[in-house]
Amino acid sequence: MKYIRVGNSDKFIFFLHGWGADKSSFLWVKNYLENFSLVFVDFSGFGESEKPETPFFVKDYVEELYELIKMLNAKDIVLVGHSFGGRVAIKFAFLHQMEFEGFKICLVDAAGIKPRRGLSYYFKIHRYKRLKKLAEKNDKFKAKLKECGSSDYKVLCNVMKRTFVNVVNEDLSCNAKYIKCKTLIVWGDNDLDTKLYMAKKLNKLIKNSYLHIIKGAGHYSFLDNPSEFLILLDTFVKN
Repeated sequence: MKYIRVGNSDKFIFFLHGWGADKSSFLWVKNYLENFSLVFVDFSGFGESEKPETPFFVKDYVEELYELIKMLNAKDIVLVGHSFGGRVAIKFAFLHQMEFEGFKICLVDAAGIKPRRGLSYYFKIHRYKRLKKLAEKNDKFKAKLKECGSSDYKVLCNVMKRTFVNVVNEDLSCNAKYIKCKTLIVWGDNDLDTKLYMAKKLNKLIKNSYLHIIKGAGHYSFLDNPSEFLILLDTFVKN
């Protein structure tokens, strides 16, 4: 896993990017946070990191992050995860929170809560399954099959498509309720990808958590209002 480290402190902050992004999405904060070692990662299949040889699950991303943390001999750590990176932070906290001094997580517009689905969603799933069966027998349906799926899914190679399915289908609610570490939840009130009710559910599940809503921000709340995000994060990591 490729990464960039800035600083030589024994207190670490690891920045975990969202799906389809890479370490550059958080790299700008290196000019504002002092007295920490800042580590910006590219998860496998993103940025400069190689694609996994076999499809990954969330736990696989957790374990590659865990190996990096051990390699850097980091013991006092904070994880900051946006969207997909928030998934990894939740799973990491569930599995490893008791192993590190002063362990904290910051979840920014995090994924991992099962979304509420309407009838249109289940219709699309039914249509996709039917087209898949038809495409196996008749090539003329293959083109229509390629039209199905989200924009994130369509651009992926096969191993990352299967990884994407593994990741988005895992509901981490059952993991979140066992998180005991201090947790800051930052959310844009106009987030259309991971909606505000998900933030409120995480806040309820994670007992030692604080929810801050950034007004007028969307799914990239930390970029929509970077100054407010920096104040929140700086206070959280130093307190």
